Amino acid sequence: MMLGLAGVLAATAGLAQTAAQQEAENAKKWSVYWGWNRSNYSESDIHFTGSDHDFTLKNVAANDIQTDVTAQHLVDSYLNPAAFTVPQTNLRIAYQWNRDTSIALNLDHMKYVVAQDQSVPISGQINGVLQSGQQVIADNWLNYEHTDGLNIVSLEIEKQRPVDWFGDSHSARVFVLVGAGVVIPKTNATMHMIGQVRNDAFHLAGYSLGVGAGLEKDFGKDYFFRTAYKYGYVNLPDVLTSARGDKASQHFTYNELLMAVGMRF
Repeated sequence: MMLGLAGVLAATAGLAQTAAQQEAENAKKWSVYWGWNRSNYSESDIHFTGSDHDFTLKNVAANDIQTDVTAQHLVDSYLNPAAFTVPQTNLRIAYQWNRDTSIALNLDHMKYVVAQDQSVPISGQINGVLQSGQQVIADNWLNYEHTDGLNIVSLEIEKQRPVDWFGDSHSARVFVLVGAGVVIPKTNATMHMIGQVRNDAFHLAGYSLGVGAGLEKDFGKDYFFRTAYKYGYVNLPDVLTSARGDKASQHFTYNELLMAVGMRF
């Protein structure tokens, strides 16, 4: 009888294990989200080179550009697929590798605009004329921005942990992530000081490394809300500033806050 009872218990345990395995196999492995971000940047030194110039601007400040959240902009920009690059946006496609680990392909579409009317140190030469002292970056001298945008395409690895902050330990999780990728800005540069007209082209300009943390909350069966903070380093040794092939280089750090909604499938 003891052997019979042991057999029943073993069979029950086997069925439970099989059910758990089946549930894990049937779990939705893929997810996609879409969201919006705000960002800020450290100061950076920008080195400009070309056939008639070779100069550096030091401690240059830059800002992002946030589309105002109004009823009109919600329709025209934020929720309009035809204008998806107007706001600062985020797109992520992820695969749930196991219970607490995911791997994701991520696009952070931020915007980087050098602040106008700031005075910064300058060194080097422009048209053979030595440059020194302070230079005011004004609209009649230089416009420099990655506004279409500062596009970071990265591979991220994420570790997750369930939390019961909302009463259900399975409906929310905190996470940390680390990522690395390439930066493909569409740099809008107008170099008035050498008579170069606006250049506006996508170009593989460098790479980025980043870390982050955040919270994800499920709603419904297949949907979730997500918010995260990211800190990253961007190195751009090959920025294209003119149609004739003039270049710039810079590196800086950024802080990014994002909110997104997503779906699992």
